[in-house]
Amino acid sequence: MEDKLGPPRLAQKLLRAFLREDIAEEVEGDLDEKFHADLKSKSKHKAKLNYWYQTINYLRPFAIKKINRYKVMNNYLFSNYFKISTRNIFKHKMISFINVFSLAVGLAACVAIYLFVSDEQSFDAFHSKKENIYRLDEVQKFTGTNEQKVALSMPGMGPAIKRDFPEVKSYVRFWLHGKQLITKDDTKQLIENVMVADSTLFDVFDFVLIQGDINTCLDRPLTILLTESTALKFFKNSSDALNNTVSWDGRDYQITGILKDIPENSHIQFDALLSMVSYTSGENNVNNSWGGNWMTTYLLLEPTADISAMEEKFPSFLSRYIDDPEINTTYKLFLQSLNEVHLASNDIEHDYINYRKFNGSYLTIFYIIAAFILLIAAVNFMNLTTARASHRWKEIGVRKSVGARNFQLFGQFIFESVMLSAFALVVALLLDALFIPMLNDLIGRKLSILPLFQNGWQLSVVLAGTLSLGILTGIYPSFYMTSFDLSRVLKGGNKGEGKSVLRSTLVVVQFGLAIAMMVSTLIVIQQLSFMKESDIGFDKDQMLLVNMNREANEKFETIKNELQKQSMILGVTASGQRLGNNFHQWGFKVIADTGVLSITPSNVNVDYDYLKVYGIEVKEGRGFSKDNLTDNGYAFVINESFANELRLKETVGTKAGHGWYDNDSLGTIIGVVKDFNFNSLHYKVNTLALVVHPGWGYSELSVKIEKGRTEEGIAAVKKVWDEQVPSYPFDYTFLDAHFEEVYRSDKQMSAVVAIMAGLSILISCIGLFGLAAITIEKKTKEIGVRKVLGATESQITVLLSRNFAMLIAIAFIIVSPITYIALHGWLESFAYRININLLVFVLGGVLALAIGLLTISYHTLRSARANPVKALRYE
Repeated sequence: MEDKLGPPRLAQKLLRAFLREDIAEEVEGDLDEKFHADLKSKSKHKAKLNYWYQTINYLRPFAIKKINRYKVMNNYLFSNYFKISTRNIFKHKMISFINVFSLAVGLAACVAIYLFVSDEQSFDAFHSKKENIYRLDEVQKFTGTNEQKVALSMPGMGPAIKRDFPEVKSYVRFWLHGKQLITKDDTKQLIENVMVADSTLFDVFDFVLIQGDINTCLDRPLTILLTESTALKFFKNSSDALNNTVSWDGRDYQITGILKDIPENSHIQFDALLSMVSYTSGENNVNNSWGGNWMTTYLLLEPTADISAMEEKFPSFLSRYIDDPEINTTYKLFLQSLNEVHLASNDIEHDYINYRKFNGSYLTIFYIIAAFILLIAAVNFMNLTTARASHRWKEIGVRKSVGARNFQLFGQFIFESVMLSAFALVVALLLDALFIPMLNDLIGRKLSILPLFQNGWQLSVVLAGTLSLGILTGIYPSFYMTSFDLSRVLKGGNKGEGKSVLRSTLVVVQFGLAIAMMVSTLIVIQQLSFMKESDIGFDKDQMLLVNMNREANEKFETIKNELQKQSMILGVTASGQRLGNNFHQWGFKVIADTGVLSITPSNVNVDYDYLKVYGIEVKEGRGFSKDNLTDNGYAFVINESFANELRLKETVGTKAGHGWYDNDSLGTIIGVVKDFNFNSLHYKVNTLALVVHPGWGYSELSVKIEKGRTEEGIAAVKKVWDEQVPSYPFDYTFLDAHFEEVYRSDKQMSAVVAIMAGLSILISCIGLFGLAAITIEKKTKEIGVRKVLGATESQITVLLSRNFAMLIAIAFIIVSPITYIALHGWLESFAYRININLLVFVLGGVLALAIGLLTISYHTLRSARANPVKALRYE
């Protein structure tokens, strides 16, 4: 900051920078004395103005110091580097184009992967307290059930933890209601994501309330918050919605706030929020509910909170509130950081509030792929730059003979490398702008390169990375070219050297990485095809799913009968839960020879025809039937895993029932079905009990439509639905589409790996093309001599190809075991997976070899067919 009572500092710096050293000190002293004298008789502004006038007056030709010749020379060298580099780039247009394009493809791939990874890692980053927010999760270990991590907690846990743990500043619970019908007068809208939340929501999370009082908007019963988009479905302007009312489930809710639409990178997504206080008053206060798990609880902790110490206190916490000696065997609580919820929850089930949940371990794979791609591109760049060196040895010799030093030549070649890298970056960004929209369609994202230009830090990193890449990739070719033997060059020879171990190693690295990615792509595609095509124990194709409400349940039999009259409808049934998800778990007991066995399997309420419509095979006993009155609530069909867990001599006919049934009023196990994968293939089949209990109601109608008549079938179902259920809109999806979503992150990884594998092969082949040009050019005279001595074209071709084939074979041998270990580890994440067939590796190696030989065939065939006289005259 400038001294208010001293001379202008900028003017002083100007004097020191331009005045001759022998007069600078004297002039500055005189001006300082004059300045302080002026201060006594003039204002400080006039004194400073006069100081500036005197400074400018002194900057005359006789007083300015001589310009540093070294700096002028540096500027001249820089200009000369630019001219020579530009001349060489345009002189060898094809080689320059291939060089720039191959590096651009690598950079474009890295930028695309960076955008994808950044998008995933940006989830929940907008919450200011994110470092201190934790989700309360459970590990459940019920008798007869696979141990599970779940993202659910008991309703009473949030308030109790806040009371008992001083390190908890606040908590908020979410109760997912899913898709719900909300009405306003004559307007009926299915709102995709409705949840209940505590009034402490804004104490923990930074969702933006644009209208309403953030401190009180969820304090009262029967209040609701709507997002802007949801409000506009009922009102012309979102401002009209505030303090108005909408209806849900037969009750009116006052709109006490309008939220800005939830960001895409939030794992918590909702369109409407009901106040939790609506459920915490009266006899049915959910705060007193312990035992059942149906809420998701988040805790805001003090920055100094010790997570491990808190988790050690959880067993005593559970024992304090739940009177069950086995409670700490059945449940174990743990805290999951908000930063991990989106990317580190792949092993957590019943994770219903986790939008676009992604397997974070795949990001590590993407980082590795980006590094591989960049390494392949860099190696390719070095090889092609070296290939150009063989055309420049005369230029280098002449420049050395007239006095050019090695460091000057080295700087010239480094400058060229940086220029090519800069061109490649421009092309890479153009490629990303062109192809990222297509990639978005493939992987379901909204990636864009625009944030790179809007974020100065990110753009600086990209530019610095490209500059560094240009320097690093230019070092070896620069050393190679500046080390040419001057005496040899002037005598008409080229650079003398033996076999290039480094270049051969680089080719091995290139094709090793390309083979690894090719084989990985084949294995990933096989695993995804296995999950899609393998027999999961039921028929999911052409299965139309329709959301049901209370009226649809009341008229279910009528709807079913009407639909079965349609020729394209092959079956109609209903269920309380959808296949492809976790089923709810609750207590079940069986009367065995040794006494009453208590077990907690997964359970699902189904219609009588469920097994038949879904093609689930009955292995023992029978399925459900309306003809048996006891099948309504007192007949159970279990799966093989459940039967194996019970280990009964006679499973069918055994007395059994839900945990709340009295022992003397139990039902009967009437059948055992073959295990079917009602959940993702990432998880083992759990024990399962099916029951028919229409009084509980069904959440979804399942309609099997004849293949080839889908549109006709949808229209028929809609017609019947609109006639029978006018109170609820016809809202449907297909089961196979749901399973596509279940395996979304796996499919996205497959798509990215496949694309990058193709790019790695492309870039490697360009590199091999350049290396072939170098090698074959060196063997020009040898080829001519061999042809004169009688060598055939096929012999010449084999001779030239043999070395490259050997390098690819070495790459295959080195990379295969490493790739096998990595792929085996990835497949371990699936409970049901393929066995790695070693023939896939052989196929990958053969493909790489074939592609490599095809790439160099242009050079080999051209050299083999060339006139030997021209070859003998070469150089």
